[in-house]
Amino acid sequence: MSTPANGSGDCEACEDRGAAEPTPLYNRPGQPALAYRIGTHSGFFQRMLARLPGEFLPDGDFAGTRPLAELSTRGTEDLSIALLDAWATASDVLTFYQERIANEGFLRTATERRSVLELARQIGYELKPGVAASTYLVFTVETAPGAPTQVHVPEGVQVLSIPGQDARPQTFETTQPLEARAAWNVLKVPRTMPQPLMRGEHTLYLQGLQMGIQPGDALLLVGEERENAPGSEQWDLRWVKTVTRVTDPAEPALSHTRVTWDAGLGSETPRVDPADHPRAFVLRLRGNLFGYNAPSFKAMPDATKALYNPNYRPHDARFTQWPDFEIQTAVQGIIDLDREYPSILKGSWVALWKSKYVELYRVTDIQPWAREDFTLNAKVTRLTFDTNEHLSYFPLRSTVVLAQSEELPVGEMPRTDPVEGDDIELDRAVEGLERGRVLIVEGRAALEQASGPGAWIREVVELDRAETLVGGHTRLVLKKALTTPLERATVSIYANVVPSTHGETVREVLGGGDGSRVNQRFVLRKPPLTHVPAPTDTGGESTLEVRVNGVRWEQVPTLFGQDPRAEVFMVRIQDDGSVAVTFGDGVSGARLPTGQENVTAVYRSGIGPEGEVDRGQLALLKVRPLGIREVTNPVAATGAAAPESRDEARDNAPASVLTLRRVVSLQDYEDFASTFAGIGKAQAADLTNGERILVHVTVAGMDGEPVAADSQLFLSLVEALREHHDPVRQFEVSSYERLFFAMEARLRLDARYLPEEVLGRAEAALRDAFSLQRRQFAQAVSGAEVIRVLQDVEGVVMVDLERLHPTTPAIPAQKLMPVLRARGARWEGDVLRPAQLLLLDPALQGERKGVTLVLDTEVSP
Repeated sequence: MSTPANGSGDCEACEDRGAAEPTPLYNRPGQPALAYRIGTHSGFFQRMLARLPGEFLPDGDFAGTRPLAELSTRGTEDLSIALLDAWATASDVLTFYQERIANEGFLRTATERRSVLELARQIGYELKPGVAASTYLVFTVETAPGAPTQVHVPEGVQVLSIPGQDARPQTFETTQPLEARAAWNVLKVPRTMPQPLMRGEHTLYLQGLQMGIQPGDALLLVGEERENAPGSEQWDLRWVKTVTRVTDPAEPALSHTRVTWDAGLGSETPRVDPADHPRAFVLRLRGNLFGYNAPSFKAMPDATKALYNPNYRPHDARFTQWPDFEIQTAVQGIIDLDREYPSILKGSWVALWKSKYVELYRVTDIQPWAREDFTLNAKVTRLTFDTNEHLSYFPLRSTVVLAQSEELPVGEMPRTDPVEGDDIELDRAVEGLERGRVLIVEGRAALEQASGPGAWIREVVELDRAETLVGGHTRLVLKKALTTPLERATVSIYANVVPSTHGETVREVLGGGDGSRVNQRFVLRKPPLTHVPAPTDTGGESTLEVRVNGVRWEQVPTLFGQDPRAEVFMVRIQDDGSVAVTFGDGVSGARLPTGQENVTAVYRSGIGPEGEVDRGQLALLKVRPLGIREVTNPVAATGAAAPESRDEARDNAPASVLTLRRVVSLQDYEDFASTFAGIGKAQAADLTNGERILVHVTVAGMDGEPVAADSQLFLSLVEALREHHDPVRQFEVSSYERLFFAMEARLRLDARYLPEEVLGRAEAALRDAFSLQRRQFAQAVSGAEVIRVLQDVEGVVMVDLERLHPTTPAIPAQKLMPVLRARGARWEGDVLRPAQLLLLDPALQGERKGVTLVLDTEVSP
C-alpha cells in the first residue's frame, strides 16, 4: 500500500468519498408493482467503497483513528474489497426478495395466486374452487316385447362421455332419481289436421300415395247431405288439375297425395256450400247415352224417315231430328248407356255432364238391356237412379256419363303452423306426466331471424300441467313459453329427462379420529373436489359429505365461533388444488372422537371447463339400469368454471364485502352476479317502460358463451338473487347479445422487421384488445381505437384504416364507419332486450376475414 504525499488518500483507484446516499423510495398510487428495494449490488458496493476512508474506530487502543484511510486498492482481488463485494451481493439478494415479499403483501401488486388467496382469507373470502358443468340426460326405455314399460333410474347413475381427439372421457352423474316410461321416450306433435273443405277450396289431401288418380280425372266430393236427400245440391264435381305425391321416409304413415283443381268448391249462383264432411270418389269410367252415335236424321233416306216418323213429308224443314231423340225414360229416372258396362255397381255414383252443367245421381238398380232405335241395335246397361231430377236436360249426343265411382281415402292436411307459446298439443294421449317434470323440446327454428336459417333449437322447459283434449289427445302446458317457434315437422319432445353434473363419486376412509389432538386435519386423495351449481351467494356448493362413526357432520365456512360440542368441520382448498378437511379443537367445534378408520368421506371428483362436453357425447352407461336401452345429452354441458384465478380473485375479493350477502342497490346486483361462480361478466341497469320498473342484469359465461336460460347455472343465479335481493324491487336476468365487427387496414412497416411477424403481432393485438375479456357491455368501438392498437405494435410505422363495419347484423356494403355502437339493456316496445357486446368477428375467413391487414407498397427506411 502507498499513500500520496498530501496524505489525502486520493489515488486513481480511490472512489469519491462523497458517494450519494440511497435515493428515498416513493410509489405513485395505482402502480402494478411496488419499488421497495433500497439498493442493488452496484449501489451497495459503491457506497461501501466510498465509506472506507472515513470509517474510524470508536474505542480501543486505536480509538479515533481511520485505519482504512490509507487503503488505496479497489480491486476485488484484494480480500478486503472481495469481502465488500460479497456483502453487496448478499444485500442485493436480500433486498430483491424483500421487495418481492412486500409486493406479495398487497392485493394489487401480488403476483402469486397463493398470496391473493391468503390476503382474501383475511376478509373471510375463499377463492372459488370452480364449478362443475351441468346438463340434462335423456334415457330411452326399452320397447321390446316383454320389457318393463316403467323403469326407476336412481340418483347417481354414472354416464361417461365419448372423448374427442386428445381428450379424456368425462363422468357425469344424475342428481335426481327418475321414473322413466317407454311411452315418454319421444313425444310428437300432430303434423296433420282435418281438412276444412270450405267454399273456394282448391286442394284435397288423400291418405297414402294414391296411384289411381291422374290429372284430368273427375273427382266427386259428396257427403251425407246428398246421400240422405236426393234433391240436395251440396256436392261438387271437379276436374283434377295436378296430383302431387309427397313421401315421408321417416314416417311412411304421413305420406300423402295432394290433389288440386281450378274452380273452388261451392257455387255462387245459386249459392250452395260444399258438403260438411265429404267423401271423395274418382269417376273412372266415361261413357255415353244410347243414341249418341245415331246417324244424322237429315242424311237418312226418305223411306227411313217415314218409317220412324209417319208424319214425315219430304222437303219439310221441320223434320230434321229423330223422333223422341232424348232420354225417353227420364220421368222414371232411368237411362240407357251406349253399351254394357259391367264395372258399374249398384249404389255407386253417376254424374251426367254436358258443357258447363252437371247432375249427380245414385244407382239404385242395374239391368242388362237390349235397345233398338235410331237405326241402332245394341246390348246396353240400363241404370235406375234415386231421382229423376233434370234428367231431361241432357241430350243424347253431347252428354258424357261419368260412372264407376271408386272411393278415395280422404286424409288430413299437413300442418305448417309452428310449435310455439306455452302449450303444446301431442298427437296422442300420454298419461302420468306430472307438474314440475323437466322436458326437452327439440326442433328446427321456424323463423330465420331467430337463430339463422336451419338452426336446430333445443330448449329445456318445465311442465305446469297436462290436459286431455276432446278426441283424447294430451296438451302440455308449460310454465314458460318457448323462446323460439319451431318447425312442426321437426319437433320431438323428450320426457325421460333428469339433470346431471360433472364429477365421479369417490368413497374413501380419511383416517381415524384422535381425541387428544386439536384441529385434526385430513387431505382428500382424489382432488379436485366437485362443486355443483347452487343458489348460494357464491354460486356453488360442495359435494363433500363427511361421517364420523357413521354420523354425518356439518360443513361450515369457518370453525370460529362454533360451539365446543358442534359436530362440524371446515374445508380449505389450497393453491395446488389439494383439499384439507379440518375439525375442531374442543373450543371452536368438537374434537374428533378416538377411533380406528372412523372418519369417512363421500364426494365427487371433477370440475372445470373440461366437463363442458358437446351435445350427444354422453352416451356410455357405466352400469346400465334394467330396462334402459340408451342415454344421451340432447343439450351440451354448460356452466363450468375453472378455479378462480389470481386476477379474478383480485377483483372479486373486494367486491364480496360490498354486498355482504344482501342485494339492495343497483351496484349490488352487478357485484353479486359478477362474483357468482360460472359468470364471467355482468352489468345491471335500472329500466322502465312506463308501466314496469325493474333491475335488469345482463350476464355472460366464463368462456364468453351466452348463458342459456334453461341451464342450471342460469336458474341457480336467478334463485340466488331472489333469495338475497330487496323483495320490493323486481329484477330480470338475461344473457347478453353478441355482436361482431370486421375491419381492414393498410400498414406501413419499418424495413428492419420481418413483415409476416409484424402482421402476426398486429392481428394478435387486435384480437386481444377486442376480445370478451377486454370489452364491456355496451362499449363502442371507434376507428381511432383500432388505429391506436395497431400503432402500438412494434414495427408498425403508419396505419390507414380502410374498412370498419358490423357483421351482425350484416350491412349491404362494407364501409368505413367512424364509430360502431353497442346498446345497453333496454325496452323495445314490450320486449326487454339485454345489453350488447361488440367483439371482433372470429369466424370470418377468406375475403371476409374479421381482420384484414394489407402491407403498404412503401416501406419506411
